[in-house]
Amino acid sequence: MFNSGKSSGLPQEPDFVSELKLAEAEDRLRRNISAVLAAHDRELPEVGSPTEFAVAATVETVELIIVCSGRRRSHLSFEQRFVVGLFAFLIAHELGRRTLADLGVVLAASALELFTTDEIADIYRLGASYRRLREHKKMHRFLHQSISEWFNDPSEERLQDLVEIFDLCCTPN
Repeated sequence: MFNSGKSSGLPQEPDFVSELKLAEAEDRLRRNISAVLAAHDRELPEVGSPTEFAVAATVETVELIIVCSGRRRSHLSFEQRFVVGLFAFLIAHELGRRTLADLGVVLAASALELFTTDEIADIYRLGASYRRLREHKKMHRFLHQSISEWFNDPSEERLQDLVEIFDLCCTPN
């Protein structure tokens, strides 16, 4: 009935209050993302659970970044698809954290939406590469922070920042 944390000596709020706050935060995130998508003639599908929301928002956000970069998913090189996968992993992780969604399901379902069946085998390599990226702390922190800032303020300006980062990652050396 009540949260069990006793470290502060203060009474903890009931679980239902925490759940209401989480639902309110998810609704605000949904409204903000929907507004940005609508400005680009896209929409977030109606879904029920936080996990379904995180999947839909991950896919729509990644596709919006691709479109705003002037690219088409069907014309991406292997390296560019790799970058798409990397952004999808980071976006799914951020949305999973914000909504308490099942991260494994969000990652798997998003990948199935973003990649063709022929590319599914590459997903496992993306997971390993994501783990390696975490070893490069400055780069990981920069990408994670940029994505987090966009979800804090999903404005057109922040979207353009993400698109520029995506473009940089997609540009060969």
